[in-house]
Amino acid sequence: MGPMVLFDNGNESVACFPLDTLSMIEAGNDVVNLYFGHSIKHIVVLACADGNSDVIVRNLAAYFAPMGKFHQKLITVADDANSVYLDALITGVTSITADPA
Repeated sequence: MGPMVLFDNGNESVACFPLDTLSMIEAGNDVVNLYFGHSIKHIVVLACADGNSDVIVRNLAAYFAPMGKFHQKLITVADDANSVYLDALITGVTSITADPA
């Protein structure tokens, strides 16, 4: 297994996904959506300040691109409980939706 990415909204909603299952990063209105999974879709929504979502998508893509070559690495993308964010423009985790079906 390659690198894992961690998300924690500070309210007992925590998820960790294999980076190689990231299928898309999408900028929205004051949010960034990350889609994980192939047949099963999991969505993580990150909050950001107005006008920063497009920059965060570019930054996350640049952070993640070289990570595929690493093994057994944990990348904390957004941790509201400890105020740790991979990109300083991320302001929090809005939601984590896992569809285990």
